[in-house]
Amino acid sequence: MIRAKYIMCNKSSVMKNASGRDIVFKLMATGCPGLPVVNEGSEVIGMVTMCDMLAASKEKGEAVNEVTAEQVMSKVTITADPDTPVDELSKLMVEHNHAVIPIVKGKKLLGVVSGREIVDTYVEPHLYAVFNE
Repeated sequence: MIRAKYIMCNKSSVMKNASGRDIVFKLMATGCPGLPVVNEGSEVIGMVTMCDMLAASKEKGEAVNEVTAEQVMSKVTITADPDTPVDELSKLMVEHNHAVIPIVKGKKLLGVVSGREIVDTYVEPHLYAVFNE
């Protein structure tokens, strides 16, 4: 059974006071569809996506530079433990319509898993055979 800790990407996140510009640049640089928003203690407090940035710009009439992560993030965040099996991560993504699941220990962010990493385990299972428990 492949678990989150074997496929998660390193800590990709933004602080709650990150500017819209910084958020967009980080989303583009990581290629991740969404980023966890964290507080000073690296605890996940929300998620921000490119769609959130577009909505802030279009619906609120604000320039992307004028918003912060805390203003546009979704506050309901699904998280998973590093030992969560891939099939459970997939189920969480589908049920909650999330493209990214933050992986936490306690409340602290360890990394993220996106649909891309999960699909890769299905398409190239031989690459993950060493992690089957």
